[in-house]
Amino acid sequence: MDARVKRFRDEVMRYGVGGVGRRYPSELRALAVAVAEERREEPLARVAADLGVSAMSLQRWLEQDEPVRFRPVEVEPGFAEVPTRGLVLITPRGYRVEGLEAGSLVSLLRVLE
Repeated sequence: MDARVKRFRDEVMRYGVGGVGRRYPSELRALAVAVAEERREEPLARVAADLGVSAMSLQRWLEQDEPVRFRPVEVEPGFAEVPTRGLVLITPRGYRVEGLEAGSLVSLLRVLE
């Protein structure tokens, strides 16, 4: 067993965390992310199993650890946004849905939960 994986498992036992509804301390999450990034050629499920955490938790920790990246854009002088009818929804991933009525927006948000 990899020394960092063993260390992670030992720390989990020491902290008494793990399992459903038990939050891992940030230093343990950071260690798990470091192991996953080091072993990025392997399936995430295998790395998660070695660590003793769910693949979903490890995936979420990896996504939270990603820095927000902005890219420069150029705005043409005189550009004005075309007004839209209805509501506009912009998701955290940057998708934009325009022209929604209130009922449609509520239905869409319930599906996305």
